[in-house]
Amino acid sequence: MIEVALKRVGNALHPHSEEDRDRLLEFEPGQVLRARITGAQRPRSYDQLKLYWACCKTVAENIDNPALTTKQQVSFYVKVELRFIESMIVYDGQVHVLPRSISFAELPMAEACNFFDRAFAVMAKLLGITVYELTTQAEENYW
Repeated sequence: MIEVALKRVGNALHPHSEEDRDRLLEFEPGQVLRARITGAQRPRSYDQLKLYWACCKTVAENIDNPALTTKQQVSFYVKVELRFIESMIVYDGQVHVLPRSISFAELPMAEACNFFDRAFAVMAKLLGITVYELTTQAEENYW
């Protein structure tokens, strides 16, 4: 199961972003899909979530760290750094962490805003730039 944001254009539903389009490409052409569709019921900002992923991509492409080469790795790092953790276990002497989800279904607006503000600061610090410079560069390159 995947979760994507769609927008209605005329009588058809279209992916809201390139990431949503890419997720939908996981399905075969003509494949019948089952969906539960709801309108935005929470005042969460899709643009804020999109900016978060653009910033993660910006960091991944501009940092010299082999452990942070993808936006998913950067997101994981940021969540751990902020202690945004669902659960943690120690197995064979190693700590295994499951970070919390930032999906619309799992994170209310106020908590999301707090998380994103702190996450942008962590990412900017990784690159040695200001939050304004990070978000501006992310918007210019990936929006």
